[in-house]
Amino acid sequence: MKPTQIRVLVGLVVVVSTVVLLVQGHPVPVDYFKAFSYVVSGVSLALLLWERWLWSWRVFRPWLTARPDLRGTWKGDLVSSWVNPATNQGRGEIEAYLVIRQTYSTIDVRLLTGESGSISLSANIVDDGQGVHTLAVVYRNTPRALIRDRSPIGHGGMLLYVSGTPVHQLHGEYWTDRNTKGELTFGTRSHEQFHDYDQAAKAVYITV
Repeated sequence: MKPTQIRVLVGLVVVVSTVVLLVQGHPVPVDYFKAFSYVVSGVSLALLLWERWLWSWRVFRPWLTARPDLRGTWKGDLVSSWVNPATNQGRGEIEAYLVIRQTYSTIDVRLLTGESGSISLSANIVDDGQGVHTLAVVYRNTPRALIRDRSPIGHGGMLLYVSGTPVHQLHGEYWTDRNTKGELTFGTRSHEQFHDYDQAAKAVYITV
């Protein structure tokens, strides 16, 4: 929530409270309005702490939020329908890493393989209302420069189903504008968030 929105919200609460007091015949002290700036600062700080850290604390789950905590780097496998035109053969199972950076209201997803990296253009965690969550991503895939003659830059979508509380697996499917599709499964995680494939491949991963 933006600072302007917080001020409007707190101001609305102050106005409504003032009207209620007046209707009930109670005097409204001058200090009541002087406290407005302190209330705005306090609410802003509380919302900032919630947005960055507090939402992920177990003490607030599930009574205050059920949003799954996916932060970290996930190690898994990718199986693609892509066929190499030179050999007429597929690539088989590919080692892949999913890097997720997350706050309460935002999520950034990066998929890393030995040949390319994908960056989320839009991502969201969808709740079906029954406690089942799905990570939905629209992404841009950028292969390494030396293989773009056979694998150009492209765009695609990805749906990963979130399993467990706490989360122990992400699995699902993807598709691209290059007429390829595939399946992904991630079952181990590091709480560090890596920036490239080589760095992620050297890390230690644990089963949740």
